[in-house]
Amino acid sequence: MQLHPVDKPLYQHRYKRVAIGLAASLAVLSLTFSTLLIALFGNAENGSNTALNFTGLVIAVAILIVALQKLKHTPYFAEVAYVWRLKQELNQITRRMRKIKAAADLGDGSAMIILSFSYAGSEQLWNLDDNTLVMDELQGWQRELDALKQRFNIKAAPEDYSRERLKQY
Repeated sequence: MQLHPVDKPLYQHRYKRVAIGLAASLAVLSLTFSTLLIALFGNAENGSNTALNFTGLVIAVAILIVALQKLKHTPYFAEVAYVWRLKQELNQITRRMRKIKAAADLGDGSAMIILSFSYAGSEQLWNLDDNTLVMDELQGWQRELDALKQRFNIKAAPEDYSRERLKQY
């Protein structure tokens, strides 16, 4: 995955619309399917239709997942889909962060590339989501990485990142 610029106001506008649309669709679809299942298979004597309600919810979630899979490739969803992929990529890195940082401390260039991508991606993500509370901490991590790169004379840029690099950690 490569980082690319995102129009923040456009992303925030579309993300809000997608989130509200998903929540509203989930509510309407799950209630519709639950009501339909209860009407068809409900037990009035027992009065407990929890399993049917849950089944209605599962059907609604499945429909929304299929719809999102199709819609995420449209131009309207480009920014939102990019940020979702970025978050997934950063989660993969975070799960291995302890090993990656240990390797970087020993001069591993691949680990430094991963950290470089992680820090640049986190900065972009946090700016897009207006989550700037830990930006000072991130800048400290970046300074540590820059010192390691200089110490070991390694060029590590976010553009050099690929998920394949994570397999060794």
